[in-house]
Amino acid sequence: MMNTKKVSIKLSRQTVLTLFMLGVLILLIIIVSIITPHFLEGTNLRNVITQMSILIIVGTSVTFLLITGNFDLSVGGVIGACGVLGAYFCQPFAQGGLGLPYGIAVILAVLIGGVIGAVNSFLVIKLGVASVIATLGTMSIARGIAYIFANGSMVEVGLPPVFRMFGTIYIGPLSLTVICMLVILLLFIFLQNKTLFGQKIYYIGANKKTAIFSGLKVGKVTTILYITSGILAGLAGVILASKLGAGDSKVGAGYEFDALVAAVLGGTSIAGGAGSVIGMVVGAFIIGVLQNSLNLLGIAPDWQSIAKGLVIVAAILAQRFAMNRIKA
Repeated sequence: MMNTKKVSIKLSRQTVLTLFMLGVLILLIIIVSIITPHFLEGTNLRNVITQMSILIIVGTSVTFLLITGNFDLSVGGVIGACGVLGAYFCQPFAQGGLGLPYGIAVILAVLIGGVIGAVNSFLVIKLGVASVIATLGTMSIARGIAYIFANGSMVEVGLPPVFRMFGTIYIGPLSLTVICMLVILLLFIFLQNKTLFGQKIYYIGANKKTAIFSGLKVGKVTTILYITSGILAGLAGVILASKLGAGDSKVGAGYEFDALVAAVLGGTSIAGGAGSVIGMVVGAFIIGVLQNSLNLLGIAPDWQSIAKGLVIVAAILAQRFAMNRIKA
């Protein structure tokens, strides 16, 4: 007789949550494709992926920070400030800018994002300011910088032709924006699952005091994450400015909320210690599909905010229901 063995596969809580939210995303796509047939057109799907690439770039570091139990609400302001500064740096001197080569302008703008991230770290780690308060403050400062350098509007006169290439160029079927997103996403997935640094992030979020007593350099890890978050927000700002062909001081508003919601939808705990980058990606696409469908339906922006909020609340409630079933 042949012996048969039952093989049981036990999935982690995070994997189950991610799969559940993936099911929510698939259900949403089915509903949207029925209501708005144009949703499944190749051009529209390409636009959704490109638009979500910016949110995913920002959301990777925001997710890591949330896992450690910290917030970064400054990313929206940093996106606006770095987009404006990137345009200002390469705008001809005769037009009021610095006239720097575009490559140098991009590097400087992204580095300024990193500096804002370092300020966030200093406020949170050295001065003990709550991360929500500290990053709200720097968000306001960054937005103010954008308004000052753009005179309350945008920097667009005299920008070199190369300015638009970063946000619009395609390499094969993929835009440079999507390629940047994929590289960053794969890097963060590797860090999360295959490195000691990724393990440290979870240890810190699970119990910060225990992590300190065990010898983990909590301040150093958190500082790296905040600087990285600033750099990626700066990169996102430069890309968005390139896509628009101008440094708009109003760009980036709301990204801090969307990045936070995407992470939470993906199963990241705001208390720290749990979450995943893949889950955040699923959450980001739930937001993106919802936003795109509302645009295709021609719903007014005011009503879009209400509809978006209701669907997000419903998705989170469904997630909480699934979590309770997992615990049971």
